Amino acid sequence: MLRCAVCQTPSQQSLCTGCQSLLEPPENPCQICAKPLNQPNGVCGECRADPPAFSQTYCATIYQAPVDHWVQQLKFGERLDRARIMAEALVDLLIEVNNSVPIIPVPLHPKRLRKRGYNQAYEIAKIICKQQNRPLLSDVLIRIKNTEMQAELHEKQRKANVRAAFKVIKPINHDSVLLLDDVMTTGQTLRSAAQCLQKAGIETVMVTVFARSGG
Repeated sequence: MLRCAVCQTPSQQSLCTGCQSLLEPPENPCQICAKPLNQPNGVCGECRADPPAFSQTYCATIYQAPVDHWVQQLKFGERLDRARIMAEALVDLLIEVNNSVPIIPVPLHPKRLRKRGYNQAYEIAKIICKQQNRPLLSDVLIRIKNTEMQAELHEKQRKANVRAAFKVIKPINHDSVLLLDDVMTTGQTLRSAAQCLQKAGIETVMVTVFARSGG
């Protein structure tokens, strides 16, 4: 019998109907980066002043308790089962995106991948792609710069930390792609990766993240 990953009640999905209420989508999200705003249908100041290479963001929830704990469990605690919660939360959002549009998970640097043993973005992406019969491109974008952990840096440091951090190593025969990560905070990692994809000739880069910082 399948059970809810949080309360252990019988459930056909990772979260039962009651626990799905723990996910709180961004209120009045920025139409580009999904940052919560005070008014609907707006664009945040950062995206107006410095438009990113991605056109929009699909986000399941604000990064707050208990979501933050699940993310940390997946990223640092080897709780790969948490990837299913995140994938299932994103599947419904991505229904509106044609399933011919592939997902590219944000890659880890090889040194960090060896240390961690897995890439949490890939773990989420592969579940979504299987459920939606969507292409998964996990070997076209690599991280060539062994960056410091973004969470440990100030915002200005984060931008410099991920500058020129990615490289496209194989042809991508798609006009549009979905770039996936577990969390967006300042968005600098996704900005850098999207810019790399755009320079490689991708016309439309969309972003999808499980959680978005509300700040």
